[in-house]
Amino acid sequence: MHSMAHAVPFGFVGGNAGGVVRRQPSGGGESPMIGVKSMNQSKRAQSKDAEDDAKTIRKVLDGDTQAFSVLVKRHQDYLFALLRRHLPVSEVAEAAQDSFVKAFEKLHQLRVPESFRAWLSSLALRRAIRYWRDVSGRREVSMDIGGQDDHDWLEAFMSEDSWHRHDELVRKREASSVVTWLLGHVKPEDRIALGLFYAGDHEITEIAEMLGWSVEKVKVRLHRARKLMAKVMQDESRRGGEL
Repeated sequence: MHSMAHAVPFGFVGGNAGGVVRRQPSGGGESPMIGVKSMNQSKRAQSKDAEDDAKTIRKVLDGDTQAFSVLVKRHQDYLFALLRRHLPVSEVAEAAQDSFVKAFEKLHQLRVPESFRAWLSSLALRRAIRYWRDVSGRREVSMDIGGQDDHDWLEAFMSEDSWHRHDELVRKREASSVVTWLLGHVKPEDRIALGLFYAGDHEITEIAEMLGWSVEKVKVRLHRARKLMAKVMQDESRRGGEL
């Protein structure tokens, strides 16, 4: 296996840089059996994609660099959706492009080709962490996510008692502004970990793999960041609630 050339033989064919991925309501109409069937189908599809990724990666490493465009087409919507949750919308397309370029250049370092998606996610999240390190201290940066998703995030973050205690404070500002402001007080890597955890799409073990951390480190960092954000929220509430 050899390192890849710097000329990247691909470009985006689409990508939903601006779209928000909405979680489906948990209650209501779908029966448990349908849910299990859907989950099994999803797992089979992911397994098939992983096998296809491995075959495509072998082609790329054997010299067919144009085959990398297959990986881009297969994973670009997923990558845009992932980055959309962790970066301002104006930064998503560039971050996704950078992540694919990095994946192309370092493809020979991927030990388990079937894990390409997880590895790509890791590269993308590191790119997001670098962004927040660069803009740390700039309070004017907005996540541009929109109201309801951030309201759900904040409600999940706060305990029930704390949520009621600070309900009036939250109503004074858009929930998205509150979340952005709170996240500005934690370390960039903790910001990404919190986003992954509260999105509800990833287990702790998956977050650990994506960030290159141990499971215990994820738990500790989440606990410390959540504790810090709760303290910031409470201190601001005592001062009168002007964020």
